[in-house]
Amino acid sequence: MIALSLSLAACLGWGVADFLGGLKSRHLPTLTVLAFSNIFGVALIGLIVYLRAIPLPRNPALLWAIAGGLAGIIAMTLLYRGLAIGAMSVVAPISATGVILPMLLGFANGDQLSRLQWLGSGLALIGAVLAAREPGQQQAGQRLAKGVSLAAGAALATGVFFLVMDQASEVDPYWAAFLMRLSYGVFLIPLLLLARPSLKVGHLHLPAFIFMGSVDALAGFAFALATTIGVLSLVAVVGSLYPAVTVLLSAVLLRERIHKVQGLGVIVALVGVVFISAG
Repeated sequence: MIALSLSLAACLGWGVADFLGGLKSRHLPTLTVLAFSNIFGVALIGLIVYLRAIPLPRNPALLWAIAGGLAGIIAMTLLYRGLAIGAMSVVAPISATGVILPMLLGFANGDQLSRLQWLGSGLALIGAVLAAREPGQQQAGQRLAKGVSLAAGAALATGVFFLVMDQASEVDPYWAAFLMRLSYGVFLIPLLLLARPSLKVGHLHLPAFIFMGSVDALAGFAFALATTIGVLSLVAVVGSLYPAVTVLLSAVLLRERIHKVQGLGVIVALVGVVFISAG
């Protein structure tokens, strides 16, 4: 029950952070959004680790958190850019299908999947395909929706993130979350130097960055803690329900409208993830 609660907390935090990140990326460079939000995220998790007053464990497995930082920066860069140019209600569910990777690996390592979970996996993939299409004026009749390729890349990186963070969190979830956030920022530096985006954001955006960075960091910490208590294949799928939060916020606050086929795909994908969790 505790693992489920932590996974749901991660789901809520990631959903809110992704909505704000996608929204801010429509007005500011994606790398700028990632940089500022991560500053506050590192500060918050660093404070938690400091107050806990437990030294860094000397276990090589903790280094998987560095890979988690790399996977995280790739996933967030692709996702935020996809959310900025495409419909959030389409891009977000596709990015969540990366959960199938840790689920299948868990099965290969001995985790038993129920029929409902297998059904949910199929529905998630079918829903992603439907959500990825939109009517066009081309002769073929359809074309890829904006942001779909970016969402697919984000899904793969997210799946890798789930896997490596599970390994690191087995050593110490607190230090794993902090090292992941710290390495996330380190990997972000060369991208900033290469792209040289404007770092002038103004006071108007700072409250959102503080809130987004803090919520995202706490969500990552909650997930890391959940992996030490629950089974990865189930913890990951519950955490991956975050697109439902993003979709709900975009529908209510932005009043986004999507094509009926895409809407069906979004619903099918989310139902699939729910089936995986319920199984």
